[in-house]
Amino acid sequence: MSSAKRLSMFFTFTIFIKSLSGNHGNRKVYADLTTNRLTREHDGSNGMWSLHGIAHASHATKTEFIFNADLLSDDGRNHLNIASMVYPMLGLTSDLDEDYLEYLILQAKTAKIDGFLVEWGFREHPSNVALEKIITVAERHRPFEIGVNWCDHWLLQWLEKKNATDQMVSEFHRNAQYLLDTVFYISSKRFPSFGLRPLIFLFGGGITKEQFREVLAIGLKIPYWLDPPLWIGNYLNFAETAEFWAEWGPLMDGIFGWIPSRRRVVPPSMPQWDYYGNLADTTQYQQNVSSAGEGCVRNGTCQLWCGSASPGFDNRGCAGWGGSLKYLPRKWQGTSLYNAQWKNHVLNNSSANIIVLPTMNDYNEASVLLPTKQYGFEALYTTELFASFWKGTQTDSAGVTLPTWWFSLKKSVAFLNQTGVNITKAAARIEDCSTKISQGNYAAAANCLEAVQVLTDTFYAHLTVDDFTLEVPNGKMYFVKPPLMKFGAYLLNTTHGLYLRMSDVMARLLRTKNYVGYLQFDYILLDNAFTQIQVYSSTKRRNADTTFMAFPKQTTNDQYTEITNSVEAGNFAMVCDLMNKVPGVWHHANVRLYRDNVAWDHTATLNSDLHFKAVGGSYLVKRISLQFQVYHSGD
Repeated sequence: MSSAKRLSMFFTFTIFIKSLSGNHGNRKVYADLTTNRLTREHDGSNGMWSLHGIAHASHATKTEFIFNADLLSDDGRNHLNIASMVYPMLGLTSDLDEDYLEYLILQAKTAKIDGFLVEWGFREHPSNVALEKIITVAERHRPFEIGVNWCDHWLLQWLEKKNATDQMVSEFHRNAQYLLDTVFYISSKRFPSFGLRPLIFLFGGGITKEQFREVLAIGLKIPYWLDPPLWIGNYLNFAETAEFWAEWGPLMDGIFGWIPSRRRVVPPSMPQWDYYGNLADTTQYQQNVSSAGEGCVRNGTCQLWCGSASPGFDNRGCAGWGGSLKYLPRKWQGTSLYNAQWKNHVLNNSSANIIVLPTMNDYNEASVLLPTKQYGFEALYTTELFASFWKGTQTDSAGVTLPTWWFSLKKSVAFLNQTGVNITKAAARIEDCSTKISQGNYAAAANCLEAVQVLTDTFYAHLTVDDFTLEVPNGKMYFVKPPLMKFGAYLLNTTHGLYLRMSDVMARLLRTKNYVGYLQFDYILLDNAFTQIQVYSSTKRRNADTTFMAFPKQTTNDQYTEITNSVEAGNFAMVCDLMNKVPGVWHHANVRLYRDNVAWDHTATLNSDLHFKAVGGSYLVKRISLQFQVYHSGD
């Protein structure tokens, strides 16, 4: 056995012995959850999977980022240009899809995570839609707790847009009361709490200490089943310096850790970023948070404090939210920074009963615990192992990969249902699999999933598939209005569009059968400006009521401007929205045509089915084609 292997086994044994000797009490692990990524299929928008942003405070080699999440590989399996430096193993998903929310809860439970802290702004903010949905889904998988990481700077920015910052106290109070009345209800098993006192985690950067003092003075109406809430402030914004804590300490009931510091100026070998952190910074950060937490609990100025562990960070996926570009590697000189943070808690942390994990799913900042193409399930396995040690419970990693399998089968069953297959038996079994995973009965869950896999494989084997490729123009897809031509391609600008209509026979087939469809074309920008090429379809789906606006995060060190062109209102008629500012280069586009979105009923502009539109500039377009795999159940 190698010396490295013996050392690893010795260290694991040491952690295990240390975990057995500790006073664990009711220790909990909560993961921070973001809710701003959407899909065209589910929401009529890509949300923060697509983004155009400029890191104005950055001196990196690249400061402007354009992410077009609609673009697919030629085989349609992968999205080529998403707003993240890591690629999700499940592909693009919607944070408002209840199947996906259930997957997130199952995935968290298999990693010994006890609940989510949903990044939340205020009642009218889109994050509240997701919060209400995930509370409902979590009811099916109790015990699992849902709380909030209140991003109060979103509330401030909303009021600034309305020129109503003088209403900060009343609006903060109104929303705090909403949380007590809606989120924190009936049983402490449903939300993070300290006894009967709900925990409200406050990110900071919005409300001032004077305003917060006014809110506390007004008081909240406490439901009869609760005691007053405890306000837990982010160490970053409330306690990182003695000055911060002198101002906020008398108002806060505790602190929680966040992502370790990234403040070292990068060397020439790291030109992609402005600042970074390493193992020493991570260790120092954990020591600082622990010292502040231990100290305030010891002297009675805190009721509790919460440690943290984060798998990494790279905010190029959100253009640094308009500020500087920062990086925390997952490994530093061969050492996992996430492991190092957890080891610190297991070996040294004695008084914190809560660990916060930033984040479960913030792909824009590449801080995800979820499985990715680059890192697999590594962060989840680490979480399950160390959370077990920290809580003093038996480790069991057998369930970590099951939720991904479950989610894939869930979507397969839904597709078969749309194709006309009788999936009653498979649908019932997939729900039973979910229950088994939730209850930690992983062997039975694996057998259950295998049975569903056999069923779905059998169903797919009996389907017939017809392939169609329609090169435009032809008898099945043609121009409603003659296009303008230039240099042998179609000219597209702000006054001239392209309007395509499907033949009645082909349209009827697509309306009545299930299919997987793609639109392909080549395009080149003619102008030196930021522009967009958009494609719209006829649709029968009502546009989403909610405008999915994304607000930047905020720290004490950077002033961030709002990300532009990042998230549009849900519009199911939109097939794609491709941003561009590099003229003279031909690009190839392969985008999905979602069956639920495209009506093929000739009701788009000029009685068309597909409408190409240029925004802000001129394009040439050529080689337009449509590809369909049409499925028949044989019934």
